[in-house]
Amino acid sequence: MNNTFTFNRFKNLLLKDGKMYFRKYGVSLIVWCSLNAIFWIFNLLFGSSTTPPVRFGMLCVWTALAMMMVPEKVYGNANLSREGVGFAMLPASSLEKFVSMFIYCAIVTPIIVFFGGYLVDTLLSLFPFGGFEKPIHINTFNDIYRIINDHEGAVQAGDMAYPFDKIMSVGMMRTSFYMSIIQWAAIFMLGNMLFKKRKTGKTFACFLGIGYVLSTIIGGVVFANTDRMEQWMERFSDFPTEQMVRLCHNATICGMVIGIIITGVLLYFTYRKIKTQKY
Repeated sequence: MNNTFTFNRFKNLLLKDGKMYFRKYGVSLIVWCSLNAIFWIFNLLFGSSTTPPVRFGMLCVWTALAMMMVPEKVYGNANLSREGVGFAMLPASSLEKFVSMFIYCAIVTPIIVFFGGYLVDTLLSLFPFGGFEKPIHINTFNDIYRIINDHEGAVQAGDMAYPFDKIMSVGMMRTSFYMSIIQWAAIFMLGNMLFKKRKTGKTFACFLGIGYVLSTIIGGVVFANTDRMEQWMERFSDFPTEQMVRLCHNATICGMVIGIIITGVLLYFTYRKIKTQKY
């Protein structure tokens, strides 16, 4: 049963997890959706204002924080020897448990928090006081792509500038964005299954630690020989524009592929931990 997937059984599990999700995380969801009201209250008290871009940025921050915490809040008992017996005894396969966990952590949570927060922010912007003078405007990927290109968007490489639309397409931009959301969720799903206590804090600390180590290694390799780096930069500056654009485009694709592979690995090990967990 560990590797099977039955729709009716999965539907029942999804409904059961949904009830647990809103019971354990429902109040937190309301708080996350309402956090932009802090700016509204602050503006009301001090006669200031908060611009839509700042409020939009904070909506993204609240969404990321909510995604960090939801695995531990909802599925925190899944890998515990005593409390996790209920999770182990669920009439569902490991694959079904994993898919249900993924849906609530990587899809449901960001949608509820972001669009719920957007709705609250929009309602507050209707008041003639509170400093929310205009509602947040959310551009589609096509809008963002057109805005970048209309403003002579270009990718800078040294003293040269290369056209953005030749390096990244709308589809690549959309794929990169959605993959970053899934990757962020996958990091904390895996951390929730690996650690026993303080799961979110330990996962975030590992994320920062690994990022620091990788950046140090890459920085050491790149800047170990500045003379050679200068030679490479001179060689690149002699390349025709079309060739440099093609190189940048291929590098972007490689980066996206690496990101997809990393996300897939994180999700695979989360599933494997669910499947092999001992109680």
